[in-house]
Amino acid sequence: MDDTYFKQLRKMSYEDEMRYRLLIRGVKQILVEKKEEGLLKKLFRRKKHIEAKAWK
Repeated sequence: MDDTYFKQLRKMSYEDEMRYRLLIRGVKQILVEKKEEGLLKKLFRRKKHIEAKAWK
């Protein structure tokens, strides 16, 4: 999230209803970013190299 979001949030008064809507929107954005980050980590995770060995 960028600093403009937090600056807008700080400018609004506590009684302003838009402040709470903006806060909820910011929380949703943070959750989406974390979810996408998790998917990218899964995609780029390296798997162990498996080699077939002779039978005993």
